[in-house]
Amino acid sequence: MRVGDFLLAQASNRAPWNCSTLAADWCMALGHPDFAEEWREVTDEAECAAVAADGLVPLWDIGICDALPVVEGELEAGDIAVVSAHGMEAGAIWTGERWAMRLPRGILCAAPDAVSVAKAWRP
Repeated sequence: MRVGDFLLAQASNRAPWNCSTLAADWCMALGHPDFAEEWREVTDEAECAAVAADGLVPLWDIGICDALPVVEGELEAGDIAVVSAHGMEAGAIWTGERWAMRLPRGILCAAPDAVSVAKAWRP
């Protein structure tokens, strides 16, 4: 599956979401387990903040549990990451040109210089 096709299909997805579900759904589409299963149903902002009180990277590390390799070098289209911008963290998918993230109103694509990457994995 191509990341662009996946994102087009997800653009109209209005299912409950949190900032990790887009990347987790991408991994599942590629045949990997749902690393966000334990907190997938957490959609309330206060509850999300409590679940990810130590940040998303430790939470994702637990969920991914070495199932995906950490990206140490150049990113490839389809890589996932915890990114931050304006003091907020989110899960994202690298398209090869931009970072795609799910927000309440749909998919947002951010330029690479608009976010910083905390940690990236390759599904």
